[in-house]
Amino acid sequence: MPIYQVIPGEVVQALFLACKSGNFDLADKEVSNLIAEGYPASQMLSQLYDVVVEADNISDEQKARICKKFAEADKCLIDGADEYLQLLDVASNTMRALCNMPQDFSSG
Repeated sequence: MPIYQVIPGEVVQALFLACKSGNFDLADKEVSNLIAEGYPASQMLSQLYDVVVEADNISDEQKARICKKFAEADKCLIDGADEYLQLLDVASNTMRALCNMPQDFSSG
């Protein structure tokens, strides 16, 4: 029987603020801390989703980009993907959306 753990709000906010900062190293540190503390990645996605959807200072387009990545990461986690890599992918894509960076890297 799985144990579901609610992640403290300040931990969720720390990751969200790291994403808003545009500093990848800070986001990586927050993701590493989450994994080290043993928080479930799926629970973080759920709580981070609530923060993003309820935020007034994020455009609908940004929210859509972020939530699409949440859905992709959730599917990957269900399929057994590594939690650290999925959270890092979510954090980097959230950062790109919040900081209005290009969605994909251009080759050239």
